[in-house]
Amino acid sequence: MLIYSVIIYATMLAFGLVENIKGVSYPLIKAEFGVAYTQQGGLASFTWYGYVISCLIASLFMHRFGTRKSVLMGYALIFSGAVATLAAPSFWAASVSLLIVNMGFGFFEVGANAMATLVFTVKAALMMNLMHFFYGLGAILGPQAAGVLTNNLAFTWRGVYVTALVPLALLFLLIWRTPFDEDPASDSQDTADRLSPRDALKDPVIWLFALSLGFMEVIEFGAANWGGLHLQDVYGLDPRVAGARFVSAFYFLFTASRLISGWFVERIGYIPSMNLATAASLALFAVGFSLGRHGLWLLPFTGFFIGIMWPTLMAIAMQVFGPNAPAATSVIITVSGAINGLFQLAIGLTNDLIGVAWGYRSCTIYAAAALVLMRLLTRRIGSAERSAG
Repeated sequence: MLIYSVIIYATMLAFGLVENIKGVSYPLIKAEFGVAYTQQGGLASFTWYGYVISCLIASLFMHRFGTRKSVLMGYALIFSGAVATLAAPSFWAASVSLLIVNMGFGFFEVGANAMATLVFTVKAALMMNLMHFFYGLGAILGPQAAGVLTNNLAFTWRGVYVTALVPLALLFLLIWRTPFDEDPASDSQDTADRLSPRDALKDPVIWLFALSLGFMEVIEFGAANWGGLHLQDVYGLDPRVAGARFVSAFYFLFTASRLISGWFVERIGYIPSMNLATAASLALFAVGFSLGRHGLWLLPFTGFFIGIMWPTLMAIAMQVFGPNAPAATSVIITVSGAINGLFQLAIGLTNDLIGVAWGYRSCTIYAAAALVLMRLLTRRIGSAERSAG
């Protein structure tokens, strides 16, 4: 199973690297085409839904062709989308190109997490946090590299995406040439005994998981999608310098958390750790935004607490759903992604309708929603366990 761990970690590194170029590229795209904030929110939402839809497609693809080919398809889609940016003459053509890139992320997400639910059977929270540490490492490198390329070497945002294909091509070749004696998906129990996606959508516990994760994704992606614009429009700071530093600081803490917090999560407990993390994130948003410019650099510290949310919630789902975890988590990932896309658009509308200062600030409300939903999920899981006992 070592080879699967290597592929999981390398793919998550590539995922974080390419996805978080947007911390620098999004403000440059907005400036190049001169679009309004609602259109910018539309870009974030439209491209994100490419990811959500491809999660569904990737699940069907993986069932037919296997995990390895699903991961390789993710790389192929990112290659296609990045190259397409070179021939994107308009804002919406650029959006379609980035939609294709995000579809590659959907194949990454489904393929890597399907492997993880089967490979990481011991100390799931620790291993899942380590898996997503590699995503965070890529997320640190992505905006910093993009900032250097655009600010120091005069690359366009298109050139940044094409340059990112160099390390991805090496990983593609590594996976393509690696012999696979077995596919983790083939080790699963009889599909007749497994939870179907239709049945999963009828389960209120799965909806609580999806809603909780959805709002956690909103506050995570708020930093990458809107942090640079918030610094530029509210405080007059350069998104290529201050914006890149802000996003990188967020993801440095986000990544450090995933590297070290898994050990504490295993000791404290999965659910208590999640409740603590959501409460701490809400407190940091509230204090950071209330202090204005003086509290600006408190906001990246939310990354330390947000960092444990996705992998630890998946580890909880693995415990709750047992052998049905692959089906349950695929539905949770898809629905939560749809929620995130909707609320990224809402942040853009908030900037246009209420004021440019209020879009990123609205993450305080979404953090509060995540905390309430996590408390409801905790009670529901506790009630189910008591009933089972």
